[in-house]
Amino acid sequence: MSQKVYISNGYLSLSEYVKDIDDIDCYNCWRNPETQKGYNHRVTAAFDEFRNGGIKSRFKATITRCADRARVGLIFVSPENTLPDLAIMIYQPYRRLGYGTAAFELGVQYCFDQLKLDKIFAGSYEDNSLSLKMLKSCGFIPHPEGNQNEKHYLTGQDIVQLDFVKYNPDR
Repeated sequence: MSQKVYISNGYLSLSEYVKDIDDIDCYNCWRNPETQKGYNHRVTAAFDEFRNGGIKSRFKATITRCADRARVGLIFVSPENTLPDLAIMIYQPYRRLGYGTAAFELGVQYCFDQLKLDKIFAGSYEDNSLSLKMLKSCGFIPHPEGNQNEKHYLTGQDIVQLDFVKYNPDR
């Protein structure tokens, strides 16, 4: 099967999201407790209901390892007419191997070069040290005015999603 490649660094590609394949991987990832913790959200929908709802976005791509075309995750940008927020999901077997940072860097580059965005936002919870490290490594800086107070999806305790921003250096 041939997939459109949006951007690649020779190691990873951001490729066309193929609904018939990627929806299953995405659903399974959302059902993972680590993913739910990272997004402060629990997916309880059955697969068909989840598939019909999907992730609303202005850009969504599968993260593909170039060497063997393995699907390692997905990356997406919030819908048009919202602040451009970049988010990533790395599938369980590929976590903590550096794919997230490399893919996020590609996503930022795509947002600036192809989507022509002036800036891109991203969020992380205070206790997600790996996500915070990735954002810093990718050049994001704190954007406290965008922090969001939320209730923890399991405990109901108050938590804060920290907001970060990266400005397009060419604008």
